[in-house]
Amino acid sequence: MKIFKTILILSLFCLPVMAQTHRSIVVVDMDTYQIIPDVSVKVDNRMIVFTDKQGRVDIGEPFDSVMFSHVRYGKEKLLAKEVTDTMYLLPNEHLLPEVIVSELDPRVAAMIEGWVSNAASEGAMLAPKGVASFDFSSLLDKRRRRDKKHLKRARKILEEWDEKQTPATETNK
Repeated sequence: MKIFKTILILSLFCLPVMAQTHRSIVVVDMDTYQIIPDVSVKVDNRMIVFTDKQGRVDIGEPFDSVMFSHVRYGKEKLLAKEVTDTMYLLPNEHLLPEVIVSELDPRVAAMIEGWVSNAASEGAMLAPKGVASFDFSSLLDKRRRRDKKHLKRARKILEEWDEKQTPATETNK
């Protein structure tokens, strides 16, 4: 009986190790949800395998990271804890090319200064002075512009309403 309990306990400790020897992943296009065959899969920067016609790949465990790459799709590198049973790749047509910024063009600096002065004349709250600390997102914020227009319209309506109400109250006195 004692030997049976020992074997049972040892086998319970070995089950998690035996259960996770391979992980199957399906690679899918993020836009069309179609499977992608022949995606190269690099495990821990050493083992390269390719997905089959069904977009599946089996990866041995344990591993630290996995990189998926294909000619028509962007590369994707994931840590082991981020990997799920389905991997979505984004087509290259949706990816932006690499941008290298070397220095600020004087024309761009003048344009930014013009934006700052326009924003200051409209009474907008500004970031601290300087080109590096200027917040471009405030210029592109549609909600802020919409709210600003609504506020102007509301003030105009209230002023018109006050003008209409003021003569009526003066004649009653």
